[in-house]
Amino acid sequence: MNSHPPIDRTVSSRDEMVFPGNEENYFEVGHEALGLIQLAQRVCNREWLPRILDLPCGHGRVLRWLRAAFEYADITACDLNRDGVDFCQQQFKASGVYSDVDLQKIDFNPEFDLIWCGSLFTHLPLAAQLTTLNRLLDWTVEDGIIVLTLQGRFMATQLERGDAEFADNVDVVGLLRDFRTNGAAYRPYYEEPSGEYGLTLNSPAQVNTLIQSKPGVIMRAYLEQAWSVQDVLILYKKSGYYSSVLT
Repeated sequence: MNSHPPIDRTVSSRDEMVFPGNEENYFEVGHEALGLIQLAQRVCNREWLPRILDLPCGHGRVLRWLRAAFEYADITACDLNRDGVDFCQQQFKASGVYSDVDLQKIDFNPEFDLIWCGSLFTHLPLAAQLTTLNRLLDWTVEDGIIVLTLQGRFMATQLERGDAEFADNVDVVGLLRDFRTNGAAYRPYYEEPSGEYGLTLNSPAQVNTLIQSKPGVIMRAYLEQAWSVQDVLILYKKSGYYSSVLT
């Protein structure tokens, strides 16, 4: 790994992202997220980020890196996993907020200069992706940054080649069929009774079309397979920057 700020390496015994025998990968993935956020700072020309949101925060895989790099910042940890929120609040001096399936029920005041949203859009139905993006924009200050991750062509390729490691609990055939047809697809996990949590694929073209519908958002970067197996989208909020010619 490259040089990095010293981090708190305390890991919760209930952290679901730590896999026995591959513990160091946990820290490497968090470090990669920080590098992407620092890239977002450069392409958006934002050095000072006093208010940061990590959603979903888990047990701090990324948040520990945010705390090390932005010691001055008020960092909010938000997740449906309340134990994770509590851990981040206690261990990394974050402001804890319990999330809700309905993000309309959550209000933040003031808004955030940076939102990191890793591994959320990768599991949402397509309609929920849109409502979630709109909510993130509501929570972002003018000239604020959103960095979010998606599953795209790399994941689709792995599934088509039969790599069951990624999705042995989802209708892969239907997922890939819809992805080929529509450039985006969702299938719920078999064990998910609500049908509202599963695996989602988004093509670069579909994402580009979605962002073009938002004249107050500049897409600073779309990076394929830049965070482990996931794509990374860097957005910069600039109200009224574009006309609505493509909406």
